[in-house]
Amino acid sequence: MSFVEKFADEGWLPIGGLFAFELIDRLRAEVEGQLEQLLGREGDHRGCLRVGNERLMLSVKLQGPFLNPHVYANPLLLTVVQQLLGPDIVIDSFTCVLAMPGAAEQHLHRDHAGLFSTQTELESNLPPYAVTVVVPLVDLRPETGTTRLFPGTHRGEEPQGFELPYADRGNCFLFDYRLLHQGTANQSAAARPVLYVTYARPWFIDVGNFRRQPRIRIDSDDLREIRPEHWPLFRRLAGKGSIDLSEEELFPEGMPRDG
Repeated sequence: MSFVEKFADEGWLPIGGLFAFELIDRLRAEVEGQLEQLLGREGDHRGCLRVGNERLMLSVKLQGPFLNPHVYANPLLLTVVQQLLGPDIVIDSFTCVLAMPGAAEQHLHRDHAGLFSTQTELESNLPPYAVTVVVPLVDLRPETGTTRLFPGTHRGEEPQGFELPYADRGNCFLFDYRLLHQGTANQSAAARPVLYVTYARPWFIDVGNFRRQPRIRIDSDDLREIRPEHWPLFRRLAGKGSIDLSEEELFPEGMPRDG
């Protein structure tokens, strides 16, 4: 079975050894610094949203180590994602979810409603339109917790079992945007930061999760650091200045939403 067939069948895929430990550790330090700075601003928490018991979703600012193209355009990763979604992909969102010490188990959910929610047979036969790449910034162990995945539920099936992908730093896993999943409890004494990078077909945009916080954050000067060959991944930002965009800002009235 090819990885494309496995992903179509199960809705998720692990990839090992994709990122250097040093890069992952630098990304974690950058996230910790951004979170501390953001929460230190009185009344200005727009880039950070509480998404459950002791869980925060941070719209990561793409700066410093996040400008390393191996983070957002890793050659092997892009090859895999393009096999799943087609060659003309975009980055729809770039966030970090932090389960703080003592965080309870998250509710079971999908990250986006179906495109044709009243036509379940049609939904079950659709190929993926968005894929989330999950990059742990710490080693995932039973005490830290992970993300519980329910294979097959991206096709509308009832949960029949689950996977608990524990992973060392440097590894990652992908899941279909329609897959049922939930963060497990963090029983350790440290936060569990995990990057969520969502790649999508050019016509798809998540209309449910980013009404109160930016989906992509990058200053105009840092945007110029993106290599020309990787610009198509960020082409929704064309013509913007300092980028700190919610859905409404990314697609102002009258602007087409076809990517």
